[in-house]
This record gives sequence, structure tokens and C-alpha cells, in this order.
Amino acid sequence: MMRNISNYLTVLCFALLSGVYVTSVFADEGEPLLDKGMFSIGTGISSNSVSGIDETGFQFFAAYDLNQINVMEGVKSSVEFGFMDYGFPSDSTGIWGTYVVDGIISEKLGWLARLGIDIGDDNGLMIGAGVSYATNDKIELRGEYVVRDEVDSLQFNFLYHL
Repeated sequence: MMRNISNYLTVLCFALLSGVYVTSVFADEGEPLLDKGMFSIGTGISSNSVSGIDETGFQFFAAYDLNQINVMEGVKSSVEFGFMDYGFPSDSTGIWGTYVVDGIISEKLGWLARLGIDIGDDNGLMIGAGVSYATNDKIELRGEYVVRDEVDSLQFNFLYHL
């Protein structure tokens, strides 16, 4: 299982670093394709349930804000990619990618919704919703409920905006 985690983390780190640093090579007029200030990194713990069995898991993820794609006034969007270990005794890990929309409820409180795909032990569609709390401009705490094909997760995540 540790070998799989290493492989997933290596791929995730390589993809993130490539996106941040290599895209400037392909930029027009010296402007990078991706803005380093639009990236965020996060981690979290989750209570995962499948067929009445509950386990505690963890995840690591990266996000990129898509400020050029705003669904409506006051609603932002981003893409997130991550690695998750569901915590079950068998090899229960995977990588995932989602499109996220989020908005503001009050000054520090917000909402979010996600739709994406999970690749690994629970291949398939994933959908979720939750609330966020911004402690300051850089740190955001999130509580979410995410449903996949087999695994349902109640998650608590920490997000740091670079």
C-alpha cells in the first residue's frame, strides 16, 4: 500500500510543479499561462463509509482558481486534483479531479459544490457540497459531504492560498 501512495504522491507533485513552473515556456508575450498566485494546496481528514463500514482517511490536494470562468455574479470556480486514502484495510486509495464552484454567505462564511471523477479503488463520478470558513486571506477551513460510486465521505479540509 505504501508503494501505491508513493506513486500517487509522486505523480501529483510532478503535475503540480510542472503546472506552476513549466507553463511559462509556452506563454505568449512573456506572460505565464498559469499565475502562481492562483494556486492553493490543502490537506484533510475524512470519515468514510461503504456498506456500513466506517474508516478514517486522509487526503492531499492542489487547486487552481479559474477567475476567468465565473458562473454568475459572486460565484467563483476552480479545479482541484488530489490523492485520497480512504482508510480501509484493503488497498483503498485513489486520485481525483473536480470542478468546484463557491460563493459567499457572509463575510467569512461560504458555500461550495463540486463535481468530478475519482480514479483508483472507487472509480467513477464524485459529487459534493459543503461550507467554508476563511480565517484570513490565505487560510480556509472546509466541511464537506462527498458521494462517490461506493464511498461516502464527511470531510474536514484545510486549504492554504499561495
